[in-house]
Amino acid sequence: MVASGVTGFNRNERVGWGMAHRLVVDLTDQDQVVVSTWHAGELAPSPIGEPYPVQVPLDEQALEDLRWYVEDYLRVPYGVYKQRGPQVAARIRDWGQTLFEALFGSEAARLAYAALRPGPDTELLVRSASARWLSLPWELAWDPMRPAPLAVELGATSRLLPAASLPPTQVPSGARLRVLLVIARPAGQQDVGYRMIARHLLERLDAVRGEVDLQVLRPPTFRTFQEAVQQAAAAGQPYQVVHFDGHGVLAGRPRGGGLGLGRRDQFGADQAAGLLLFEGEGGGEDPVSAAAFAAVVRHGQVPVVVLNACQSGALGDQTEAAVATRLLQDGAASVVAMGYSVYVVAAAEFMAAFYEALFAGRSVGEAVAAGRQQLYHRQERPSPKGPMALQDWMVPVHYARSDIRFPDLQPQPSARPTGLSLDQALDQLRQHPAHGGEPARDLLAPVGRFVGRDDLVYQLELACRLQRVVLIHGSGGTGKTELAKAFGRWWQDTGGVDVPDGVSFQSFEPGVATFGLDGVIAAVGLQLFGPDPKFARLATTERRQVVLQTLRKHRLLLIWDNFESVASMPDPAQATPPHR
Repeated sequence: MVASGVTGFNRNERVGWGMAHRLVVDLTDQDQVVVSTWHAGELAPSPIGEPYPVQVPLDEQALEDLRWYVEDYLRVPYGVYKQRGPQVAARIRDWGQTLFEALFGSEAARLAYAALRPGPDTELLVRSASARWLSLPWELAWDPMRPAPLAVELGATSRLLPAASLPPTQVPSGARLRVLLVIARPAGQQDVGYRMIARHLLERLDAVRGEVDLQVLRPPTFRTFQEAVQQAAAAGQPYQVVHFDGHGVLAGRPRGGGLGLGRRDQFGADQAAGLLLFEGEGGGEDPVSAAAFAAVVRHGQVPVVVLNACQSGALGDQTEAAVATRLLQDGAASVVAMGYSVYVVAAAEFMAAFYEALFAGRSVGEAVAAGRQQLYHRQERPSPKGPMALQDWMVPVHYARSDIRFPDLQPQPSARPTGLSLDQALDQLRQHPAHGGEPARDLLAPVGRFVGRDDLVYQLELACRLQRVVLIHGSGGTGKTELAKAFGRWWQDTGGVDVPDGVSFQSFEPGVATFGLDGVIAAVGLQLFGPDPKFARLATTERRQVVLQTLRKHRLLLIWDNFESVASMPDPAQATPPHR
């Protein structure tokens, strides 16, 4: 027997689920639970027993305590909060057991659960057509007889939408993982840090055994997003992942906490439309409906969407559930979201383990579980008192309608030594976050360690949108050169230039060969074309024309350091006259 409101899976999607054993828990609009088993080789789930009633397992105060613990505790772990934090942490297992009892509240359901032998070959699928049910923290569910929560012990834990009428999912091929990162900061410098997530993620991608093409959307407007996704699909290389790092709101609901969203109101406004906040063409915010965003994703053949809420972000609670469910309804196969604001280091390490699992041939659901296990086993997070333990493994959530994997991805030898585990590689990054530049980037390599200054990087991003020439000025010794080189590395790593070696660094030191214009042309040509003898044999005028033509045709970045010396040498009788 299947309760009303529960529909089957899309026949086109059924073959995609690869776990050996699956438990499907349907939560209906009539506040009933239907538990089904779904074994490998079966076309559809088989309901077990009769539907049974379910109530909201956690009250409003428990949900708020959990949110406070995950998002706010380590920001001010002093005074009364010093005691409150451990007290809330001690209740997490009790809350998890309450959620477990809600999912498996009948004897038949508990017997079906026990028969599947919970472990890495078992998957839990929580399915509902309602964002109010899907937005609950089901990842906390904890079997009282097990040492760890189900989301850590099982091979995957996902939230599903009934998919009877959904179109089949197309999975883009390719040996490299193509990721479009949308960093939307509509409040400008008053917003959260521009590279708060991306900077840490880039550092940790070196530890992943596979090639990730990470392209940052510039500018982060909805129109540019449409164009980028459509162009990639038209070129036959659609993005496999769109990663939205920004804010979201529910239409018609007041916002709370500055840029944030008001917390749960006991499932009120369940059907409210989710909005993602892009940047407007002329600045400020541009609220884009989840339906419009989903349409772009569908037409662009993007199967996986990541919704990221960094600390002080606003994608969470029912916003993320409303946006995720709409994306699934309109064609996305998997949505990886953050149920709460997440610490940047935790988010970056989760994504590193996530991408590592994808390159190992695991599905998106399994990759999310791998990232969640990373957070569970390594709980130290930064705080004003130094590293402290935080149980935030339940923050990443997976919404899905099919089990997506990328079989054509090719693991590659990474920069880490042979035999070094991902944990060891990430430990090294924690101890030495800035490991210098690669040999091909000697001129852009940092001197020592470059830290922070995201506000200035954001200002440079804005300036480069509007001007072809941007001047960094300031007193000597304030770090202008290191800022410019860091910006060059950032653009080179995130698709800011059209070609891999499209960032050229030139330091104007009087007396050196490259001080004059001809030397600059030769240096830029060497950067672009390498030691090609054809370029070296060109006449001076021809070299200049070739370089100028390339600069007009492609988006490149030329960094000129100590440029004031070129325009300020007053005596034309000097060995090297000034060039203007």
